[in-house]
Amino acid sequence: MSGRRHVLPPWARGLSARLLLLTMAFVMLAEVLIYLPSIARYRIAYLEDRLSNAHLAILALEASDPNTVNQALTQRLLDHADASAIAVRMPGKAAVMLMTDQVPQPDATVDLRDASWFGAIRNALHTLVADEMRTLRVLGAAPRSPDVTVEMVMRESALRRAMIGYSQRILALSIVISMITAGLVFLALQMMMVRPMRRLTDAMVAFRAEPENPASVVACRNFMEPMLRYSRLRYLGESFLSDGIAAPLVK
Repeated sequence: MSGRRHVLPPWARGLSARLLLLTMAFVMLAEVLIYLPSIARYRIAYLEDRLSNAHLAILALEASDPNTVNQALTQRLLDHADASAIAVRMPGKAAVMLMTDQVPQPDATVDLRDASWFGAIRNALHTLVADEMRTLRVLGAAPRSPDVTVEMVMRESALRRAMIGYSQRILALSIVISMITAGLVFLALQMMMVRPMRRLTDAMVAFRAEPENPASVVACRNFMEPMLRYSRLRYLGESFLSDGIAAPLVK
């Protein structure tokens, strides 16, 4: 059984169509290279925002009357930070903690104080493909107090959903950019190369059919003019030689 050959449609066989597809592929490749650090930075910013909310929850707890702190208020503060447990450690002071009765066991620890770019990219990709039921232990410095360490325990599901939504928006934007870029390259190629080459080809065919017709001569004011003149002189010379009426050589 002989294998079938895949035949491209007529519109995809030309140089312009191939350049169009190639441009889209290169733009998408560039977008992938941009996407990796972008999604890593998005993940870090998301976790930093959650740590900021956790710090605000602890500050609100400290500012409230201890007699009014109950389970309902604790749960509201934790829900605002999207966390199961929060701990804030300040120099020279005891740690302030806020947690529910049942804190899940963390599956992974994320320390934002010592994060490299390659590690951030690896962790971001791991979050995208990981199980939604994972629990993270996140540590980092407070936004306005670098000497204060904030620690929280949170579910990774909300972070993963946010990263997937961000990735979908980046993908849609990349497709639009690649199509616009490829379309502009396609139009530029058509205007600057394909159309002049078509006119030149048509003129050469007309000149070959009627070399004595002045209408078949193309007036060019670019680099193609010497080539056309040479082709016309060569054709006339070959015609004279084939007819046996070549002019004598002048020594």
